[in-house]
Amino acid sequence: NWQNEALHLPIIIDERVVGELIFSVSLEQIEQAFISKQMELVSDLVHGVISRHLSLEREVELRKRAEESEKATKEFVAMINHELRTPLNGVLGSADLLSKTQLGEDQRQYLGNLIQSGDLLRVIINDLLDFSKMNAGMMEIIDKVFAWDDLEKAITGVFAAKAAEKRIHFSIDKKLGIPEFLIGDLERITQILVNLIGNAIKFTHLGGVVLRVEWVNGTAFFEVEDTGIGIPLAAQSSLFDPFVQVDRSAKRSFEGSGLGLAICKNLVDLMQGEISFESEERKGTTFKVSIPLKEGQAQGAASGELAVVERSDLAGRSILVVDDIRMNQVIVTQMLKKLDITPDLKANGLEALEAVKNKDYELIFMDCRMPEMDGYEATAHLRQKGFDRPIIALTAGTTIEERQKCIDSGMDDILTKPYTATDIEQIMCKWLEQ
Repeated sequence: NWQNEALHLPIIIDERVVGELIFSVSLEQIEQAFISKQMELVSDLVHGVISRHLSLEREVELRKRAEESEKATKEFVAMINHELRTPLNGVLGSADLLSKTQLGEDQRQYLGNLIQSGDLLRVIINDLLDFSKMNAGMMEIIDKVFAWDDLEKAITGVFAAKAAEKRIHFSIDKKLGIPEFLIGDLERITQILVNLIGNAIKFTHLGGVVLRVEWVNGTAFFEVEDTGIGIPLAAQSSLFDPFVQVDRSAKRSFEGSGLGLAICKNLVDLMQGEISFESEERKGTTFKVSIPLKEGQAQGAASGELAVVERSDLAGRSILVVDDIRMNQVIVTQMLKKLDITPDLKANGLEALEAVKNKDYELIFMDCRMPEMDGYEATAHLRQKGFDRPIIALTAGTTIEERQKCIDSGMDDILTKPYTATDIEQIMCKWLEQ
């Protein structure tokens, strides 16, 4: 565009004018066509420079927004995790204590309904939180040494009674050669098997469920086979999709969030394993899972070397409980009283520091989130002052960052809410000295 011997060249990027090049030219000395051609080349060069600059700015902005979104998601999941698990700890903890008292037949039935509903709520909350972590890329695998016997006992403890209630059989068929100690995420492996076996028992009314285990060249192979009602062919292709519930009857008679198998698939993938299934209606289903693991050696707490105290040795121990929520204080106190222990109670880290000055405690249960001074800071102060007795975190946090924060502050172990009287007893037996 020529105006009064001046060449005007607009710079257009993404159909938007972002600038203009203007050159004053003496047309007596230079031909108009020649200068127009040369300036178009200059314009293209400038266009490329500005375009790359704007593109870089967009990338930086998008990356910044993604990082802010990821941070907000992590903070939201952590907050929801804490806010849901804390009241659930009060419900299930109180029900656990009540179950150990003298109750009438009707009262025990009502309590059983409460515990069953509370357990279902716990499973749904855990599934929803894990699904949120999965979508946010926050799902973590924490490899540690664990004993095969611990995994087998956990599975048997959960399902032997449930199978008996339905009058079906449940068994574990393990081949010879499984290492005594393995390296992997015991909690997540247990979660996968509990989900698969739980589904198998839920959908089996005659016959039974068997868990087969085999160890081959550094890989653990698990098979969960049932004689249940099977999975309809039409539902099989979407079985690992989130929020899918296979309603295998005319009426919806099976509870759940529909997230369990999606989470199992994600966990198996994270552990670089494989999961598949075979099913035939009215004949049953078999899920197959393979997870590569390393053989481990007994070491420290993982091998049970610290479990030197029997229940009878716990009576009268000097224990401090630090928690700002009165309900949690009451629940832990009642659980400890069942072991003939009357703990001291404090509501924040500052009170805990003062209490330790005046009394020699053998073990401290420390909540993490508290006003005045949180459990992390209080633990760090205690370690700096030379307190070397066990400090056990009481936390609703389940992310690797939260767990690592507990360890970094000087805590020895973690008890995740909701916990039971048995959890309290076992962790004390693990850490207290004779």
